Amino acid sequence: MIYLIFQTEVIWSYVSAFFAWVSESAGIFVLISGVIALTWVGFESKRRGSFFKRKSDSEKSSTISKFLRIILRIISYSGVIVGVLCIWAGAMGLILDIPPSFKYGDITPHADHFTCIFLIVVGIAMFFKPVNDLPLSSILGLIAASATVFILALLVPDTVRVLIAGWINPKLLLIIIFIIITALVTFIAKFFIKVPQAISKFLSWPPVAFVIMVFGFIQGILLWGFGISIFMNIL
Repeated sequence: MIYLIFQTEVIWSYVSAFFAWVSESAGIFVLISGVIALTWVGFESKRRGSFFKRKSDSEKSSTISKFLRIILRIISYSGVIVGVLCIWAGAMGLILDIPPSFKYGDITPHADHFTCIFLIVVGIAMFFKPVNDLPLSSILGLIAASATVFILALLVPDTVRVLIAGWINPKLLLIIIFIIITALVTFIAKFFIKVPQAISKFLSWPPVAFVIMVFGFIQGILLWGFGISIFMNIL
């Protein structure tokens, strides 16, 4: 038991160190966001059949190989993890006033607000981009309902169960609670998820994604390699 506790503390120390590094490395994640945006340009252009407008299936041409499409899809889907890290880097930079890179900190020992806001917005888009086609609200509803029913089944004492059994079958009551929570959470989640999904869809549109890609590469290199920002001291 003591060994397991010690092992958990060691793992937690590594996790804490990693997220502390993420907080101090916003410049690197701006550069990585440029790579993710590059996959959006390729993947969405292929899926739409055009850089600007969506073409019909008959007008689309196979200009990208199947292998390359798979690679682009994998990198794009990895944006779920990268998106979380980008949001963390941007939020911690704003909250704790952390410079986006060590070289930037040597020149200006404060956060670059524009970079932080950029990472939060793009991070949200990265997170929601792969799940746009999934019934995410329904999945969240099922998870919330399952967790609620499981906790109730564990925590409700036997005396309360006997009391409930005098009015209604406890299993039937759990099923009713499950259905109600699933429907309620699904409805609420669907309402709130529409906004970030709309942002994600707009930012992954090839022309916008191309601008994000160029900005990510330039801003990332400037922050990480030279310690300066395109929009230094604007926000």
